[in-house]
Amino acid sequence: MKKNKILVLGISSFSGACLTDYLLNKNFYVYGTFNRNKINPYLPFQDNKNKANLKTIKIDLQKKSDIKKITKLIRAVKPSTIVDFASICMVNESWEKPDQYFSINVNSKILLINEIKKLSFIKRYIYISTPEVFGSSNKKIEEYSKKFNPSTPYASSKLAAELLIKNYTNNFPFNGIIARFSNFYGPSQPIYRLIPKFIISIKKNLRFHMHGKGDSLRNFFFSDDFCNGIYQIILKGKPNSIYHFSNDQYFTVRKSITKISKLMKINSKKFIQYSKERIGKDKIYKLSCLQTKKELSWKCKVPFDIGVKKVIKFVEKNYKVLKKTKVNY
Repeated sequence: MKKNKILVLGISSFSGACLTDYLLNKNFYVYGTFNRNKINPYLPFQDNKNKANLKTIKIDLQKKSDIKKITKLIRAVKPSTIVDFASICMVNESWEKPDQYFSINVNSKILLINEIKKLSFIKRYIYISTPEVFGSSNKKIEEYSKKFNPSTPYASSKLAAELLIKNYTNNFPFNGIIARFSNFYGPSQPIYRLIPKFIISIKKNLRFHMHGKGDSLRNFFFSDDFCNGIYQIILKGKPNSIYHFSNDQYFTVRKSITKISKLMKINSKKFIQYSKERIGKDKIYKLSCLQTKKELSWKCKVPFDIGVKKVIKFVEKNYKVLKKTKVNY
């Protein structure tokens, strides 16, 4: 039987690690690149029964020589699909080093895409983007909307990469696909992210810093639904397409914390400390997923409360290791 081979760029990211574990369970052969080693709780694929089907390679996207290493790997392995998570994704920190964000999130893509556009065996190059390319919007934004309004260097770098992919897809035999996801969470998410950060802050009896008034609206969906979305693109996604993945429920950050508090049976007011709002923070993202749901037969299945309970269980199970790590990025 022919091996179904996938290259995942950025397997040590939360999203990349979850997808790698998911694909190994689907009997894919996964080749993955990473830049930084992370502790085992953040890498669920380490305990996967099919881990023998995973091969990894360390890559620094700021080195041209390492871009050549990726190209060499691609030519040798001949994956049918590439899923690209390889970006720096900390929004607030992008104000401190915007040059680094553009070096990794944009310049490295130029070098990589210019090489792989020549390779006909790649049926899909799936680029994982963000609704932040649109900025804050009270109206739902459809998949092919061009109402871009990024408000941070991070968001601008992701939009630049999107436009680059469209350039190559429109002018070369390059099978680019763009996928935008709202906020996803789950077990193995680093504890500097909102949901696990609040949970471990409670466990460590620390103050949780709420930016602004906590009234930003967010749309959370579980990592299994996230992985299934990408899996459906791998199976059915059409080149030169854009797909949106989002839940239909919106909570303020403050409301989300309240919900988690009830599940942990604590009074959140005792732990919250309000702090200055982040620069350029968007009030709300609203993605329309109608076309995506129709084309890929995808929908969110895991309710917020059930997903959060799984994150709480993850933190408790790995607390001895996680308590030694920093709650800030």
